Amino acid sequence: MNVLHAKPKLQGSGVAALRDRLIKLIRTSHWPLLEALPVTRFLGDSFGISNVSAFRVLNELSDAGHLWRAPNGRYFLPGARRLMERPAPVACLLRRLERWTEVGREIMLGVDDACGGLERAMLLAHDRVLFRQADPNAPTRIGSDQELRETMEDFLRVHSERIDGVILDELWPDFLLAKFKKVLRSAVVVYRHTKLPFLGCVSADVDGAARLAVEHAQRNNFEKLVILCPSAYQPSDEMAHALERAAKGRFAKTPVVRLDSPAAHKALLAGLQKERRRTLLVATEDNAAVAVLDALLQAGIDVPERVGLLSTMGSRIATERSITAAGFDFRRMGAEAARMAIGGNLRHFKLPPVFIGGATA
Repeated sequence: MNVLHAKPKLQGSGVAALRDRLIKLIRTSHWPLLEALPVTRFLGDSFGISNVSAFRVLNELSDAGHLWRAPNGRYFLPGARRLMERPAPVACLLRRLERWTEVGREIMLGVDDACGGLERAMLLAHDRVLFRQADPNAPTRIGSDQELRETMEDFLRVHSERIDGVILDELWPDFLLAKFKKVLRSAVVVYRHTKLPFLGCVSADVDGAARLAVEHAQRNNFEKLVILCPSAYQPSDEMAHALERAAKGRFAKTPVVRLDSPAAHKALLAGLQKERRRTLLVATEDNAAVAVLDALLQAGIDVPERVGLLSTMGSRIATERSITAAGFDFRRMGAEAARMAIGGNLRHFKLPPVFIGGATA
């Protein structure tokens, strides 16, 4: 039997026997550390003494530092105090670790920075149904409504009593989170806007980034602007809509191209080879930007003299290829979300964009 998890019997006769038995437990640490000692009524019955006498023994040992009395009045072995008085961790309910994008890693570095500064632990709860993708260029899928609901129910059932705030990955949909309004406390969504007032969110200032991209296109004499999006993905869709708004009245037409298949990539390249106007491609996702850049270079199209490329994400995936970006500090995004979840001061915060010069636009 593992003594760390065994619960020795507490029986004997008299006050002295109770005191001796408790001291032996304290010295050997044979009582489960995070489990309270029995209540005084039980101890009194077990040792043939009054409840008051049992209480006096517990209180005497507590005053001497041999036991710890918790705020709820229960008594524990003294080692429990450092664990039970430690602030509750911040839970991060995310896609599975091996599916993290570079953006996800940067966000989590920011969460770690903030938790470290505030001396809070992190509880990483990797979801198995939230994100499904065969490869970086393939369409993504999320689990069924029932699968997502069951996952959230299981998470809250197991962890809700021992966490202080939840950080939710951008793939959790509003329609599902709305069902948990009464039980999802101090929850913050990252990298997308939410219409749910009971949630906090740290989203990207897509309108600010769109203005930077369009102004850059005009300053550098691009005559046409094309928006590139991967398969349906809320942050990219929010950015595409913002780019359409910013380009209105500045460019005659701003097509949105969905790069959700090899055929779509091929059609984009064929159209660019025929296009006579100097064109700026604005990609709303970095993997898409890198794939298009490789295709342009392989086709012998001059970048940026004939076709420019700008990303509105700006993670290391793009910057390592010197792709120009009007993107975001995702590490700061994670830190802001963690501070919001820990402090409980929920609000909807838009992270300002950062222009990152590169060789492609």
